[in-house]
Amino acid sequence: MGDFHILAIRIKSLRTELNLTQRQFAEKVGCTAATLSAYENGSKSPSLEIVKNIADKCNVSIDWLVGLSNQKRVAEDRHINTLSDVIDILFKLDGSINFRIEFFTREVGFDEYINDVGIVFFDEIFPNFMIEWKKMKELHDDKTIDDDLYSLWMEKILIKYKDISTNNSFIPDPEY
Repeated sequence: MGDFHILAIRIKSLRTELNLTQRQFAEKVGCTAATLSAYENGSKSPSLEIVKNIADKCNVSIDWLVGLSNQKRVAEDRHINTLSDVIDILFKLDGSINFRIEFFTREVGFDEYINDVGIVFFDEIFPNFMIEWKKMKELHDDKTIDDDLYSLWMEKILIKYKDISTNNSFIPDPEY
């Protein structure tokens, strides 16, 4: 049968970390509370299907659950294929720990230095999105629009740009 001690400990640890009762966690992963209790105390081993459900529903690695790795969270797919992927990343970056996107417009002379970080996109679509986002973000930040409306706008934008590839053939001006 094998040693399921680590799996039992990690299932219970994950459940308590999520502040769920055995019943709530069992419903989430597709088993009964009594069965979950048996998993947690090591008297019963879960099927591969249940282990996969726990990993999927709780965004943890199966390797972590069974003790093969100490990396708990599943790494997100980092492939960027569409403009929507880029915009989604920017939405996630804005407001995250030690990171805030600030919007500004200013001219800088050729020999003048600034201590800002910028992102340059060589297309016509992205600057238009940024202008629209700046306006919507300002409306949201000053409470003219609420979180729900701002979220709906973000969803609309992600759908709008989902089929626009980031792999375009535009070649930037070498003088830039």
